[in-house]
Amino acid sequence: MQRQQQQPAEYDLLAVFPDETRAEEAASKLRNAGFDNEEVYQLPSGLVGNGQFREHGPNRTRSEFFLQTQRSGPNPLLVITFAIISCLILGGLTFAASFALPTLPEPVTIIVGAAIGLILGAILGLLRRGRVRGAIGQTIPSAKAASGPPPGGLTVVALRFADPENISKKSRARAILLNNQGKIDRSVGRRE
Repeated sequence: MQRQQQQPAEYDLLAVFPDETRAEEAASKLRNAGFDNEEVYQLPSGLVGNGQFREHGPNRTRSEFFLQTQRSGPNPLLVITFAIISCLILGGLTFAASFALPTLPEPVTIIVGAAIGLILGAILGLLRRGRVRGAIGQTIPSAKAASGPPPGGLTVVALRFADPENISKKSRARAILLNNQGKIDRSVGRRE
């Protein structure tokens, strides 16, 4: 863990991590991969300004498509079933009411009760909410603090290569940083 007072532009590669433990893991993996202590630096997060970061991995906006939900419309079979059942129930109740109240005209009362039951059953079937489509077991991720890593922590790993033209070494370092959830700052790099 070395600290050096250099400007971020003097490094060949710089990555910002979500927390200090991830940055330490990445720095130790870089050292285990053969990078010298003179090449790997762990810096405080306040040293890096607003860099240019690129999201690596799958497109983050794709998840919004999979998190969309919608309710299906009413099931026509269910509407018809509710209408018929409530028609039979209210028709039966008005038939029973014609025995209790003999002054009611029998066929008209039963027909009116059945019609009201048919209408109420259809309304009840139409108001039933359909099932939710598109809920595939995912939840919307909770909003994390947009401010980034806590200030003052050593959450930045910077590399300054002895030979900046060594592409394979630079690629290996990028892979290690990305695999440990580091965000590479694309604005950093020595310009000779």
